[in-house]
Amino acid sequence: MSQVVTEENAGKWNKSILSTLVGALAGAGGIAAMLHLAGTDLLDAMGVSRVALAAVGLVYGLMAAFIGFGLAVPRAGAKLLNVADAEELREERLNLLLSTLFTGALGFVLVLLALARGPGFAAGPVSAGAAMAALLLLVVVGVAMTWRWQNRYDELSRQLGLEGAAWAFCLSWFVLTLWGAADFLGFGGRLTAVDVVATLAAMLLFGSFVAIGRRGMMVR
Repeated sequence: MSQVVTEENAGKWNKSILSTLVGALAGAGGIAAMLHLAGTDLLDAMGVSRVALAAVGLVYGLMAAFIGFGLAVPRAGAKLLNVADAEELREERLNLLLSTLFTGALGFVLVLLALARGPGFAAGPVSAGAAMAALLLLVVVGVAMTWRWQNRYDELSRQLGLEGAAWAFCLSWFVLTLWGAADFLGFGGRLTAVDVVATLAAMLLFGSFVAIGRRGMMVR
């Protein structure tokens, strides 16, 4: 009996490791492609903060692409994503589709913000007005979707969402408070508005992983 359980756990870990490796390779490849397409002149003009913001947006976009692939091809997606089987993908298709669309849109808007023209970045290929309009639209749609479809999700999913948000807030407070204090106290590490947006977006994602991991749901 113990051998069966051990083999089952090993299989789950192998699947998680495979998913992590594929995600890491896809992320590295996507970021490398973005850097290549942007060119050194644009990257130099963007600076580290805007490049980091664009990279966070790309991670959101890759996540949406992976889940979208799983929804389109459930049998193959079940081997790659953190789900029990293909049937779970089919049962949760609509909920996952809504989340995937919003995740992809969020990644796209973050990249737009990183590329938008602003003080100190006149070379931006995206107008500031277009980027701000896209962000405002995303916020309005996100609030409307949350209000309209919050009852579509079960209690566990809602609880995970709340826990993820709480972790995201705590991690953001920790990072931004230390960073901001180091800046205005003269210890270096200048904090810009772009850094704040990038940190909040990254911690929102990281907080979700922490909430899922604490419940032992990273390995299925």
